[in-house]
Amino acid sequence: MPDSRVSSETKNNISILTINDPPVNSLSSQVIEDLDTALTHVLAEKNCRGIVLTGYGKKSFASGADIRELETLGEASAIRLLTRVKEVLGKILACPKPTIAAINGHALGGGLELALHCDFRVAVQKAKLGLPEINLGVMPGVGGTQLLPQLIGMPRARWLLLSGEMISAQRALEIGLIERLAQENSLLTEAIEVCKSLSTKPPLAYHAIKKALHAGREMPFSSALREETDLFGKLCTSRDKAEGIRAFLEKRAPTFKGQ
Repeated sequence: MPDSRVSSETKNNISILTINDPPVNSLSSQVIEDLDTALTHVLAEKNCRGIVLTGYGKKSFASGADIRELETLGEASAIRLLTRVKEVLGKILACPKPTIAAINGHALGGGLELALHCDFRVAVQKAKLGLPEINLGVMPGVGGTQLLPQLIGMPRARWLLLSGEMISAQRALEIGLIERLAQENSLLTEAIEVCKSLSTKPPLAYHAIKKALHAGREMPFSSALREETDLFGKLCTSRDKAEGIRAFLEKRAPTFKGQ
């Protein structure tokens, strides 16, 4: 994708999307459109087994909105922009394949919200994470107020949202905001390995679990339970379920084909 601010490469059938918009990889409107193009491309790739999202350089995974764009936003334009960003990031949240955020530097504001849309997060030790929007007189607008409490609990999320505090990667690990710490020179390798490991799980079951988790966010509890039941029932008709049971009984590794 020439002139794109989001580059794409493939290693071992894992697609690596890298945000490259120096100096801080801000999530400008152009970056969001380039991210959408990259996501559309890799999601259409038959051999893609998972997606790793990262930032270019050693300073920043991704920062929030471009301050120059933010300065000009009024109510109507802000709503249009956030609606579009949520549409793009929603593709990550709903992705049927494993998605990993490889946090190579600071993940602040919209950058952290981007990472929150991924299944899991791996960060370098020097990274800082936070949602400092309140210090600019605004608030997180692309999922932070909803996804963060679900991940780390309401009391801790409330503090981070209302204080705007930035925390270390070590603290983020302690409270469950990230799943792993990695050395700077091994971050991508570790993120790819996590993605590859998850991609060996039966694809239909992996996607069904993600859909059930999404139902828990979107539906009343009783409705989400019914969705869980329906998804389980559909999995019981799959070839992967039959293969998984046979492999267990035969004491061998299963071969899942997403059927």
